[in-house]
Amino acid sequence: MKRICHVHIVLFFGALLSPAGPVLGAEDAARKPGLLVIAHGSPSPAWNEPVLKLGAEIARTAMETSRFGAVRTALMEFSEPSIPTAVAELEALGCSRIIAAPLFVMPTGHTHFDVPAVLGLYSSGRTDVHAEEHGGVVRCRIPITLTETMSEDERLLPQYALQEVEKLSTSSPEEAIVFLAHGDPDHELLCERGMRRIASYCCARTGIEYADWAYIGVGQEFASKGLPAIRRAAEQKQRVLVVGLYVASDAQRIRDRALKADTRSHGEREADISGSEILFSKEGIVSCPLVVEWVVETACEALEKSSE
Repeated sequence: MKRICHVHIVLFFGALLSPAGPVLGAEDAARKPGLLVIAHGSPSPAWNEPVLKLGAEIARTAMETSRFGAVRTALMEFSEPSIPTAVAELEALGCSRIIAAPLFVMPTGHTHFDVPAVLGLYSSGRTDVHAEEHGGVVRCRIPITLTETMSEDERLLPQYALQEVEKLSTSSPEEAIVFLAHGDPDHELLCERGMRRIASYCCARTGIEYADWAYIGVGQEFASKGLPAIRRAAEQKQRVLVVGLYVASDAQRIRDRALKADTRSHGEREADISGSEILFSKEGIVSCPLVVEWVVETACEALEKSSE
């Protein structure tokens, strides 16, 4: 493998299903922990919709385990239900404790500082300000346990990435892979470790020999970092498979949005990646069936540890 380094909120009682998950009566919830699924959130309803739908699927599966009394999905930014709102609902239902599962791809300032600050698990001058921007700090009387991000599990992201590569691949000897991810300069070592694991996993199982990746935010650095990585891959192989590692977005949408925002002519933009066959994945991580299983299993494991 070749690597080029770069550096609801209305409450419904009974058996109804809300966008934030199924809700049980206070008597049922009081006997069990609550599960809080946390996603970043977006001003775009089109981004939030599949995440809330995924939250509902996680809720159904979690409730089937009989380990949780209620489940909520919360959005950290831009939209309701906010984290404080969702926590208040779980506490009002009488949950004994809360397991908070973040739907974040890799460790970032959000997962290490902002989310813990909003949950009341971490405080500093910086995070206190950010917590207020994200809906305020949670004030509750029951314990909260925050679980790991997706990249900290050795199965989920590699298997999702392989699924997307296999959708695009037709002739592995002539193909290269380029992964697009958000990235975080303050957590570069952890991000690099996760990306190497994903790339190695996909190459070992497909026979593809060239893999690279670029940190492009949510697309704003596609032209400056994503396109150069794709061009380098195209210099080595005839076909380049571009896979996005994003919760609700995908490589195709990120590429289309970035090129639309580019002020150059259409011909100039397309010249950046012309001459090779470039294929972009079209589904985000929310489409991966393993996500629901991973969240519920991770939450159950955290529940067992917190009860020891």
